[in-house]
Amino acid sequence: MPPLAQAVSIRVVRTCFRWLTNLFPLWSVLVAVVALASPSAFDWYSGTMIRVGLGVIMLGMGLTLTIDDFRRVFVIPFALLSGVILQFAVMPFLGWGIGHMMELPRDVAVGLVLVSCCPGGTASNVVAFLARANVALSVSMTGISTMLAVVLTPLLTK
Repeated sequence: MPPLAQAVSIRVVRTCFRWLTNLFPLWSVLVAVVALASPSAFDWYSGTMIRVGLGVIMLGMGLTLTIDDFRRVFVIPFALLSGVILQFAVMPFLGWGIGHMMELPRDVAVGLVLVSCCPGGTASNVVAFLARANVALSVSMTGISTMLAVVLTPLLTK
């Protein structure tokens, strides 16, 4: 393929991907509507497919980052530290408060506090990417919160 044709085809592919990415909220709503109307349409997406899908998403997020992105996060760690502290201080308290205000049964309220302790995971990184936020900060917070959750979640639920 001649260099000019290759450059044009790369530009076309990038334009198509940008267009598809910008319409992500629309795709999400359409998939949600189809899932509500016909849940059996998604029976094929389970087990291994979920793990592969999450892996592809995490790979995609990783490919958007550079070492310099992470250096910038760790040069001024205030945002990272405050995010991690808030994850285990404010979020469980909010979960407890919501459960208390809604007068949820005790077991459901405990579940809400447990979920509140959980790190953001892959979804938070995707949302940060789509919002053009600091993806390196989101990935760093998710990673550190995930490692701390092993110890802190049991302590917070006693």
